Amino acid sequence: MKRAAGVGSLAGRVATMFGLSPGHVEVLYEGLELCIQPGQIVAVTGPSGAGKSVLLRHVARRARNVVWLDAARWDGVSTPAVSALPCGSLSQRLEAMSLCGLAEAAVMVTPAGRLSGGQAYRLALAAAILEARQAGRPMLVVADEFAATLDDDSAAALCLAMRKLIGSPNGAGLALLVGTARRDLLRNLQTDQVVFKPLGGPAECYRSQRATPRLSALRGGGDPRRWRIARGTLRDYHSLAGFHYLAGPPATHKRVYVIRPPGGAGLAGRLCPPVAVLVVSPPLPSVRGRNIATAGRYSTAGRAISLARLNAEVEAISRVVVHPVYRGLGLAGRLIRHALAKAQTPVVEALAVMGRVHPLFDRAGMAAYHVPAPTHRPYVYYLWIAPRRHRSYRYPPDIAKRRLRRVAPIRSTKG
Repeated sequence: MKRAAGVGSLAGRVATMFGLSPGHVEVLYEGLELCIQPGQIVAVTGPSGAGKSVLLRHVARRARNVVWLDAARWDGVSTPAVSALPCGSLSQRLEAMSLCGLAEAAVMVTPAGRLSGGQAYRLALAAAILEARQAGRPMLVVADEFAATLDDDSAAALCLAMRKLIGSPNGAGLALLVGTARRDLLRNLQTDQVVFKPLGGPAECYRSQRATPRLSALRGGGDPRRWRIARGTLRDYHSLAGFHYLAGPPATHKRVYVIRPPGGAGLAGRLCPPVAVLVVSPPLPSVRGRNIATAGRYSTAGRAISLARLNAEVEAISRVVVHPVYRGLGLAGRLIRHALAKAQTPVVEALAVMGRVHPLFDRAGMAAYHVPAPTHRPYVYYLWIAPRRHRSYRYPPDIAKRRLRRVAPIRSTKG
């Protein structure tokens, strides 16, 4: 592959001035072969001006089923993000956005041109997923100057999220080819192959090992997927409440669990702002999905008895919020599984409007009941019952027989 000097009267005069032969040609790549399979990430790195973009454009011209991952495509777009996607039904668009870490109602209705840099990349990836599914075949996603405008934290989190999605069953058979001068991103991308192109020298190819690399530091704290879960306060929830689609905090709460970057011991550690928060609350007195899922156990024995039984046996996950930069890394799922493991009652429930497009609670082990509400905002009711071996609690017969497992089928309830 070659890069030719420009021709013309001015270019000819410059070539003569500096002793270049007319039509000077620079050989950039010779004998380079790239084989990219679905589910793989290949990075082309090197200093600016080395020829990374030339290689990416060449591959894009030669390969079939190529889509450019260009966050700048949304610049100036006033259409809401969910409408700016190129194809797909509403449910397909919502699913693609949730897979890419955009499962936030406020983001979905925000004009695409006003999204942050990281959100714009995630929306571009959602567009690529939709295009691949529409075409029904694998797609090569090409991204030049990848994450060049993002800060270190946002870039690292975006890389981790993309690695998680590319190659997963939800990735629609995508492969990713990126060009970047930031070699600090490669570990978080967990690249399958790296092409290093120095200035004025031949390209060098390296095959990477993807098995749990030592990831580059993010806020100086390592891989956020391994940050520990700790007890927090409602103040921690308030620090992220603006990213939740429900206005205001829950009416009451029992416990708060947080994930925050390591910030040292004692007060310094507690003062680090959290990146993910889960709130456990007492259950609401009356929930239609609960009545269906538990065969009316908490609604048919008289109000006083039902409420006493409800408060003794059930607690609710009322809020789960993850900072937008860190979405798509599985932090919410970790919090939910932790809350279930630490449950102080044998039954845990959750209500989620977003559950219609994002199976977050399902993946964490809760059984889902789709409950169309008589209002404009139907929700999904989630139920989890602790395995008997984990609790000394003596299950009532009607609960013991209906003990739910992670593989329990999702039921659609219309009553």
